[in-house]
Amino acid sequence: MSGNVFLDTNVLVYCSDENNLQKQKRGRQIVSSLIKAGKARISTQVLQEFYNVSTKKLKTDKETARKDVEDYSIAFHIHNNTAKDILKAISISIQTQFTIYDSLIIAAAKAEGCDVVYSEDLNDGQVVDGVRIENPFKP
Repeated sequence: MSGNVFLDTNVLVYCSDENNLQKQKRGRQIVSSLIKAGKARISTQVLQEFYNVSTKKLKTDKETARKDVEDYSIAFHIHNNTAKDILKAISISIQTQFTIYDSLIIAAAKAEGCDVVYSEDLNDGQVVDGVRIENPFKP
């Protein structure tokens, strides 16, 4: 495959999370190195979820969160989810019992030719449809 890495929403959220400085530092290292290497991929879903979590959970003001989304949309290659991705995600969800939203992350990663999805929320080490899940925050 390509060596590209797809980032789940939680990686971006930790970059802004002032409540967990260790994960914030790690998240920023991951994002920075992948952007520099040109290997980072996210989807429109990740941008939407990031905005939602930032404004609700982290209590980031909406204009700052909007600016963060804008910055990420410039820095990352963005996958626009399609009906084909949704159908693939449904198949993944049936196969793995993941939620449709987690399955859509895998489907988008696959569509982008990614080898790996970085996620704290999915099963570390599991391979789904040729895409390996890694928890980059694992001790």
